[in-house]
Parts: sequence; structure tokens; C-alpha cells
Amino acid sequence: MKLREQAGEEARSGELVGASRFGNEGNSGRQKMEMLSRLVVGGIPMRLRHPIWMELSNTYSIMQPEAYTYYLNLHENEDPTEIEAIVKDVPRTLTSKYDYYAEKGYDRLKKVLIAFVNKYPGLGYTQGLNMIAGYLLLAIPDESDAFWVLCKMVDDYFPAEYFSKDTAMSAPLSDNVVLRQYVRELMPRLWDKMSELEVDPEHTVPLSWFLTAFASVLPEVVLLRIWDVWLCLPNQKTFLFNIALTLLAHHAKNLIECQSQGEWFAYMSNSVRVSEEPEKVNELIRQAFAMRRKLEQVEMRRALEMKRLKRHPSTDALYAPEPETEGEA
Repeated sequence: MKLREQAGEEARSGELVGASRFGNEGNSGRQKMEMLSRLVVGGIPMRLRHPIWMELSNTYSIMQPEAYTYYLNLHENEDPTEIEAIVKDVPRTLTSKYDYYAEKGYDRLKKVLIAFVNKYPGLGYTQGLNMIAGYLLLAIPDESDAFWVLCKMVDDYFPAEYFSKDTAMSAPLSDNVVLRQYVRELMPRLWDKMSELEVDPEHTVPLSWFLTAFASVLPEVVLLRIWDVWLCLPNQKTFLFNIALTLLAHHAKNLIECQSQGEWFAYMSNSVRVSEEPEKVNELIRQAFAMRRKLEQVEMRRALEMKRLKRHPSTDALYAPEPETEGEA
């Protein structure tokens, strides 16, 4: 299967990959999907991410003509405190990409976030969205297209109401509880250490891992490879779980040596790193993808846990700006 090298208008006028037709092509379609999976797991070239992410995530299905401009100028939905938080966060987002953002990216990022909060008044602005949108704009420089991919992520890739103020972070907290279940099944020694240190299941990993889809944790080259799989392959909307478990497995030896809860949290916050060497990145993605059959029940377990998990009293602060922290891992 050949992927055309052009993007832009060519991508809008037709499919680059044509994956939507594979299901109607019998054995040939299955072979094409297997090849597509290998190509995506191996990494999509940066110049092709814009059209391929939009096509394979089915973002085109939710796009509406002129709607981005409409939401950007829908001032009646604007909350001044949210706009203030956006304006404050934008200049400290992805500061290592300053050569890009200082020139043209900050204004685009601000517009994408303002349009987003106007489209989703029930969600509003949650810290971490700036990181997700910031990296989207690196791969998808067109701000309208980046906006729609962000909307697609929130609508279809994150669990329902993941960023809702009403549920107060109960969804990412429940994800941590579900993750802990898989740690018990797949890494019992690590689970024993968590229990010994009395690490709450809701805090198995930092909430930012899931809330930012790892944008606040991992370097660009690793993050975009993760998003290649997450956004582009069927049945991989829970791929962030695969990554979380793979990272825990990679760091299990050091984590098991932690002697206190404080040491554990310090390690999780500051020492979980991934090499940017191509071979190491390939290994991480392949290992995470290989876990897919072991994690087939993630969505069912999520739904069950969401029914049980009550509002967590310490999560309201996640909606407030944190002036002293910089928005990049």
C-alpha cells in the first residue's frame, strides 16, 4: 500500500489511506489493515501526520463549515476566568519549541483553546488541554484542523465526561483504579509494593499521564508515536493504558526499591523517562501494542468503576491555574 506524499487540499479531496474500505475487501482488506498496523506502529512520517491523523481518526466526520470561526467568536459562552487561565498558560506551553511558538504558534494555540471552551461550556478549560493542543499544532499546523482533532479526541477517544467539571475528575481517577487492577494481574510484585506503601489506587500513576494523553510526560518524538497508534488504528482508543503499563514495567525495578510513599511519588513525578533513541522508542511502542489482547476489558472495567467512584475531594484544584509551574515535562 502506497501513501501519497501530499497533504493539504489533496487530503481533503479524498482519502490518503482508504482504510474505511478495508472492511469490504475480504482477505485483501485484512492484509491491508495488517500492513497499515505495521506502518503505524513503526511511526507515521511527520509530514503525513496531518492528513493521516484526520482521516484515520475520522475527524472529517465531525467538521462543520465555518464552525471553528463561529466558536472562536462565540463570546456569549466565554468565562473570563477560563480565558484568563488560557492566556496565562499559553506562553509557558512547550517552551522548548519556542522557535515555533514565539513566532506564530502562541496565537494559534490561544485561538484553538478559546474555540474549544466556547464549544464545550460544560467542560471548560482544564489544565493539560494546552499541552494536548500544543502538540497537535506541531503535527497539524492548520489551527482549524487541529481544533477539530482536539474535539474528536475529547468526544471519542477520552471516556465520556473525562474533562467535565460536574464529574470532578472521577473519570481519570477511575482509570487509575482500573490500571491498578491490571498491575495486580500483570505485575504482582509491583502491586505488592504499592500496597505496602499504601499508594491509593486512584493515584497509581500521576493524573497528568491520562489527562494530557502523556503530553506533559513524554518527549515529542515518543508522544507523537503513541498518538499515531492511539488515533489511527482500530480498537486502540485505550492505548494509553498500554503505555502506562509499559512504562510501569520499564521502571518496576526502581519502583520496587522505593522505601516510602514519598519516595514513590517523587520517582513517579520526576524520574519516569523514556529514551528518544529510535530503537528504544520502537521497543516501547511494540511492547505496548503487544499488550492489546491482555487489555481488551478496559472499557468494561472503566464503566463499572465509574459507577462506584464517588467525587474525589482533592480534584477541584485541577481546574485552577497553577502560576508557578511551567507547562512542559
